[in-house]
Amino acid sequence: MADAIVENLFLVNAPAGSGKTTWIRKNVRKYLLQNPNDNVLCITYTNRAAEELGKDVDSNRVYFGTIHSFINDFIGSFFSHESILELYWEVYKNQIVERIENISQNGNWAESNMRYIEKYGGLTPEIVRSNITMISYNQAPFNSLYRGALGHDDLISFTRLAVERFPVIKKKISDKYQVVFIDEYQDTATDVLQIFYSSMIGKKSKLYLLGDKMQQIYRNYNGEFETYFNIFNKSINLSVNYRTTPKIVSILNKIYNDECYKQTAYEKNKDENMDFLPEVRIVTDIEKNVSELMEQYKDSLILYLSNKSRFYNIGVGELYDAYSGMEKYSFGKKYNAVDVLTKEEIRENDALLSFLFTVNIIVDYFTKEFYGEVFRIICKAGTYFNCEEFSIRKHIDKHLVKDKLDDIVALYNELSTTVDDFLSLCVEKKYIREEFYSAVVEENDYQLVKNVKVQEVKVLADYMSDPKISTQHGVKGESHDTVVFVADNSRSNPVVHMSKFFEMWSNIDITLSEFDAFYYIYSQMLNQIENKIGMKCSQLKADTYISVASIIDEELQAFTKKMKQIHITFSCLKLKWISILERRMLLT
Repeated sequence: MADAIVENLFLVNAPAGSGKTTWIRKNVRKYLLQNPNDNVLCITYTNRAAEELGKDVDSNRVYFGTIHSFINDFIGSFFSHESILELYWEVYKNQIVERIENISQNGNWAESNMRYIEKYGGLTPEIVRSNITMISYNQAPFNSLYRGALGHDDLISFTRLAVERFPVIKKKISDKYQVVFIDEYQDTATDVLQIFYSSMIGKKSKLYLLGDKMQQIYRNYNGEFETYFNIFNKSINLSVNYRTTPKIVSILNKIYNDECYKQTAYEKNKDENMDFLPEVRIVTDIEKNVSELMEQYKDSLILYLSNKSRFYNIGVGELYDAYSGMEKYSFGKKYNAVDVLTKEEIRENDALLSFLFTVNIIVDYFTKEFYGEVFRIICKAGTYFNCEEFSIRKHIDKHLVKDKLDDIVALYNELSTTVDDFLSLCVEKKYIREEFYSAVVEENDYQLVKNVKVQEVKVLADYMSDPKISTQHGVKGESHDTVVFVADNSRSNPVVHMSKFFEMWSNIDITLSEFDAFYYIYSQMLNQIENKIGMKCSQLKADTYISVASIIDEELQAFTKKMKQIHITFSCLKLKWISILERRMLLT
């Protein structure tokens, strides 16, 4: 790919506190005013961010929403075309056949198959194919393949396939929207970046990617788009930090160690306004020091990398353990248990937890006799609830609906009720949709969660309404006067070697960009090793390692050569903590 800059593609560096939201909103208004016949698209990472960006922008010529909302509302119009349905069958036929045959005798699949047969009178690939008349968004992390309903990740990957197979979709995007803003590009899946890049390249429409690599906290982006960034115009740089003081900005600049990302503090932010200057404390008794600081600065936010003990302390340890044991939240996955339990926008992606939190709100409003809010929430949550069961058309319906809600509240508040008990009653009495229940039952990951008491969800929901402790993920985009960051090593998910990071940072002159480049190439090398040896590196034992040692050595040599070719002097490879021997130990 040539490195000539393409003038309609922009990569905007927008560090924390740089006023990114204000900048986007200002430019949207300006563009709409100057171009009365054009349309603007703003893709955000969360629904909350979409609402924030859309404040005071009253125009039907601008769309604010997440990528899933956009696909559902805009590209989804293509998803009932026969050619798209054929593509779906091409991609997912083998998985559907595997579930139908169920050679592994998966109990959840068997139950799901029986329900399908009861509803449609049979279950064959031909019957499933004929019943799929459109592809839809499942609003959950998993697929419901028999219905053509795709989960969060598959909806995006399938959309990219559709865009590549049918260029008319790309044309529709670039014809409709003359300017596209993608917020938090560093956490945006490569498939999403590819969809909009391929739609805008060579067109008059403009594409703006805004974000900050230092704030990358999720694992959506895998580095495959790095080469494309070389041709983006990088002339726009939001370098003023409006959120903090010169002392802290100076520390941030040293961590970045890159002139391209250098910030200056807003002139009205003064160091003398700080309660105390930034300091690093190396201690042996973390909790004692945290308690002393909290006593001195009572409104401080305590920020942990990951805090398993927090969940036990507030009484939701079983819920935390259940989610930590789920494959989709295990080490190396896009999100972990802390993410889904503490972040609303991540919780939205977990169908079961999102449903339970919704029930918690309904129970709270019903108890307070805010009946209008109860019905509004139920109607809005039609993915979960049978809205018809709660509709009121005549006077007697009021009493029937009240009885149903009394039933739900009583079971929810019963201390012994498990998640499985609650779901079973709700589907038996048709309070919730059978499709939702089936999707949860089919998901093997939820087996541990279903044994947890519903009361733990209630405790967590109450706690999250006013937490005094958070994680680095939980406060992204927020401002706090005083923050205590506990930079402790962690061997639980996510695994963090903070002391090794400090050792590297203190000894090596490396920029953030170089660190990113190393990470992506190193990750690719591990993936290549796993593909060649046919197993995860974490599964290797001493005896199996011997049989594949030559393959691993070959990949390590190729990796070292590649690092030299692209002139990344990442000398941490020479550090004692990541020597050749230890690199092998990582794989054993």
